[in-house]
Amino acid sequence: MTVRVRPVVRWLSDCLRFALAMFYWNARKTVYVRRGRRGHCPCHHPSDDPIPGYVRCQAVLLWEQPARFRPVCPLLAKTGHGWCCSVKPEQVRAYWGRVFAWVGIAGVAVYFFTGAAVFTGLRWVSGVPLRPAQVFWPGKWGEIRTAQADTFFAQAIDAFRRGELNEAFLNLVSARQRDPRHYAAGLLLAQITMFEGSAAFSDDLFTRLLREHPAERPRTAVTYHDTLLSLDRLDRVAQLSLEMAVEDSPHAAVWVHSLLAALRRLPDPEPMLSSPAAALARLAPHARMLVEAERRAAAGDRAGAVALLRAPFRGPLNPIYMRQQVERLAGLGERRNAQLLLDFYGPAMGDFEHTVSQFALDAAAGDDWAAQASFRRLLAYPLGPAQVDRLTQLLVRHPQPGCFRELDTRVRALPALREAPVSGGLWAAALLNGAAPEAAHWRAEGRRLMREDYPQIAALDFASRDLTNPASVAHVINTVTLPREIVLALLSRAPPPVRRALP
Repeated sequence: MTVRVRPVVRWLSDCLRFALAMFYWNARKTVYVRRGRRGHCPCHHPSDDPIPGYVRCQAVLLWEQPARFRPVCPLLAKTGHGWCCSVKPEQVRAYWGRVFAWVGIAGVAVYFFTGAAVFTGLRWVSGVPLRPAQVFWPGKWGEIRTAQADTFFAQAIDAFRRGELNEAFLNLVSARQRDPRHYAAGLLLAQITMFEGSAAFSDDLFTRLLREHPAERPRTAVTYHDTLLSLDRLDRVAQLSLEMAVEDSPHAAVWVHSLLAALRRLPDPEPMLSSPAAALARLAPHARMLVEAERRAAAGDRAGAVALLRAPFRGPLNPIYMRQQVERLAGLGERRNAQLLLDFYGPAMGDFEHTVSQFALDAAAGDDWAAQASFRRLLAYPLGPAQVDRLTQLLVRHPQPGCFRELDTRVRALPALREAPVSGGLWAAALLNGAAPEAAHWRAEGRRLMREDYPQIAALDFASRDLTNPASVAHVINTVTLPREIVLALLSRAPPPVRRALP
């Protein structure tokens, strides 16, 4: 073993001598030359006569292989007298160009060996999907931390789906440490911390995400809204919905819908409505009328609310506002007036939306025969993904097992819908309508089309707010891609949490 190791040790010792000698001896020769070559040449042996080919080289006396010094000093030559200098003292000079060349070669070698080690460690040991350019090109080094953050985020998603919230939390924190602006990690971290009870931290993180990622503001607001609604933080839901109704004008009607739903469930909406008067004034006139009706209903002025709602709105009409007005009037016990208002709005709503609202009225009134008749009329219309989502949302809000099976049969028979992203809503509706075989079919379709792993559950648990419970609505809306209206329909079915009395 010693015989094998000794040549390696000798080679390493000469490499160390080489690294030191090329600086030391070139520096001494530079000083010698600048002093006019007076006195003894520093690299010539002091006991030898300064005769070319006979004076021994002082620099290589202790080397294992003196020839290894020649790349730095080409004046070194092997003679019958040993390794000697081939020139007179007057011709000795420094070779800094060779020094810098070797330094460059060594630097490049160290750079690439270090890069290879880093690449191997990150790619094959840590599992970070790096490209060689991200390690070896300095301009792309910033992408390494982003790639590490992406890896931690992927691990967090896997842990989240397994119900391991602590592991998911640690991975998300690690992702944010690598890349503080990692949007997806910040969004999921904000959700998890709110479900874990850290509302102040979560609110602050959501607020920062809204500010720091303006391009993702709609997605952030929707996720924030759904998380708040899952935990029944209705005052904050109403505040956020009002803010977004003013800022996100293309989707203002959807946000007003959420605002009205939150106001309806708040014990006392007056404090929330009294403070942002300026924001309320910026809503569309029809939306302001609906909010005012909610205010009167909450204050016990049912007659005043009905008086506002029963009169058809004469300004610019919006399908969402019209539906809200009709359904709220029916919810206040004015079924006949709601029907009259719906029939008045019918031409403006269009046949399909008119029939949708008719089904909702009939189902809410418990008139199953009329609801089924309305639904069959809906199935007679040309169906695309948007129409399927609307029908699915109806069956989530108002389950009708027979209607669902007819919808399922119709959708499967339409070739144009076989590759459409409608599986998530149909899967959720199948669970609510007790259609286990259909739920299994749409779960498999979701995995095929959307590459999503829907939770394998037999029913949705609306009483649970546990994010780790696969059957809870909180878990489902955070792991399955669902249309916006279906998410709201699912959340509307969840009972408010039991509030514990303070000691």
